[in-house]
Amino acid sequence: MALATHATLASPLGDLDFDWIASAAARIGDEDLLLETAGVVFAFNTINRIADARRVRLEYRFLREFKPIRGWVERRFASLIGLLYDLSYTHQPGRSQAELLARLDVLFERLGAPAVPDVFKWLSRSPAVLEGVLELIEANVLSAGVRFDLWKEAVAIGVASRAMPGSGLSRTVDQWLPQESLSDSNTHRWWAAPPGVASDSGLVSACRRYSWQVANAAYTISDEQIRTISALGLLDAEILDLTLATALFSALAIIEPISAAVVPIPIAGG
Repeated sequence: MALATHATLASPLGDLDFDWIASAAARIGDEDLLLETAGVVFAFNTINRIADARRVRLEYRFLREFKPIRGWVERRFASLIGLLYDLSYTHQPGRSQAELLARLDVLFERLGAPAVPDVFKWLSRSPAVLEGVLELIEANVLSAGVRFDLWKEAVAIGVASRAMPGSGLSRTVDQWLPQESLSDSNTHRWWAAPPGVASDSGLVSACRRYSWQVANAAYTISDEQIRTISALGLLDAEILDLTLATALFSALAIIEPISAAVVPIPIAGG
């Protein structure tokens, strides 16, 4: 519980925070348990950000049991959660480690990144956990109707907001950012002006600010903001796709330090 809480609340991590996570992982000493913990941390960081941003009332039992829920956003949300089964229970994956990694290769190649980030390679040690994570990401990448440039920037902001120093996720995201855009994901993080900071009123800026809030303070998003983005040209389904992209990759950045603590990842320059 302490590891899950610290990984979530301390991100983006400083050196002392990373050392604490490494120490906690060593004390736990059970990689299977650490993988399951990372899966649950990923799941609930994703779910809670989407729910806070879109004002979805969370009743986990009803979501798991697929009981009728009012509102199309809630129904779409429930269908997405159905892809991510409860990772705290023992179950068998539907596909092998090799098959899952092959699907990731295809997915990241489609996004313009030549290599799969190391956090996924660690998660593949538990195919059941990786399959749950992959199903949600694939659903978002392959089915998203929002403009791809807005989607990519949302992911970049989500990762940069929560990534550890030397993050492999950050390096991967930087590779798929368009050359005419900003230079890297950290620049995107600062470009997405936090609430209350003056910026222009166009759709792109509104989406950047929205993504920043999903990653950092989803509970502060107001109905007025959603109406503003809608008035600028995004359908409700597209806003949900943008929310999911930011939430998913923020959650990945949050669990990445757990993987790095178990399997140290070389960091360029040190």
